[in-house]
Amino acid sequence: MKICLIGGIYNKGGARSTYVKITPETTLETGFREAGHQVTTLSHYDEADFGRFDVVHVHHLSYGALRLASDNSATPFVFTPHSTGHLDEGTLSRTRQLSMRYVLSTADAVVSLTEIEATRSRAAFPLDDSILKAIPNGIDVSNYSYRRANRAGHSAPWQILFVGQLIALKRVDVLLRALARLQHDFRLTLAYQNPEMEQELRTLATELGLADRVLFRGETGPRDLATLYQQCDVLVLPSSTEALPSVITEAMLCGLPFVASAVGGIPEQANGFGLVLEDRSAESIAAALANVFDHYQDFQASGEAMSRYARQKYSIDTMVNQHLDLYAQLRGTRPRRLAAKFAVQRGIARLASHFMGTSGPARSAEASATKVA
Repeated sequence: MKICLIGGIYNKGGARSTYVKITPETTLETGFREAGHQVTTLSHYDEADFGRFDVVHVHHLSYGALRLASDNSATPFVFTPHSTGHLDEGTLSRTRQLSMRYVLSTADAVVSLTEIEATRSRAAFPLDDSILKAIPNGIDVSNYSYRRANRAGHSAPWQILFVGQLIALKRVDVLLRALARLQHDFRLTLAYQNPEMEQELRTLATELGLADRVLFRGETGPRDLATLYQQCDVLVLPSSTEALPSVITEAMLCGLPFVASAVGGIPEQANGFGLVLEDRSAESIAAALANVFDHYQDFQASGEAMSRYARQKYSIDTMVNQHLDLYAQLRGTRPRRLAAKFAVQRGIARLASHFMGTSGPARSAEASATKVA
């Protein structure tokens, strides 16, 4: 099968960005190649003859999604939002909400990361006869195995871990305010790749009297990250929006208890493990952490069962095979975007994606030609 993958992880021309080393797009890319399929990778800013592919799969809402939603070829279009922001009122700007509505209306298949997201999407958007399929992101389980090497508060501070990006929607500032309320002795480690709010958060930690209790560790590779999961006592993810965060799955694989916001697919992902919070205030987060620490044996006792569940549910093989089954189902079908009712919108979207969506990052030397296996 000739598959085209479009995503933000790819630089203009198709080479992988080094910003984040492993994403759902790169996981699929590797899995498809290993299964013997031809794979072309493109950025959202690349234009191409999409008619030469059997299927094009676009990840995230950007110009590449608009480009496929307005393309005149007969190639099926699969779209994965990787976020539930479009389902939460007031999260997206009016322009992005309209764009998302058009893209979802014209996609031949929409991949949600959880059944919760799929159900909400079906209710909120005119998906009509499109295929709506829930496929969780797969994790390389060889990197994350069940092992507990933590002190569980015995003769040492409780070790709290945050893994993510230091951006507003992750609400690390709220986490710091929650920790300032905590009566337990603790240390917080922040592992992240995007340092956007690092200085602001360092300042806040100092103002809250936490500067000597917060480690800004920065970028951390999979093996070192696995060690952190195994050595820490609890993971906290206080985000305002998520789809299916891989950090929760990774923590589950390692048997690490977690406290997380009840947003996106997290309640389904947790499957009864950890603590999932409807109330995401600093007070609620502090109370949840205190609950974990005060009843730690109960949380740690379920770690092995949690790891077994995650290993079965979130394997890469399952993710890759379910996508290939979906592509095979779409192959040769007439794209929904070619319907007469989309003619005017298709023209507008084509102009917007061409004149506004080709000014992305300059093509790097290593990406001077489209990458095809």
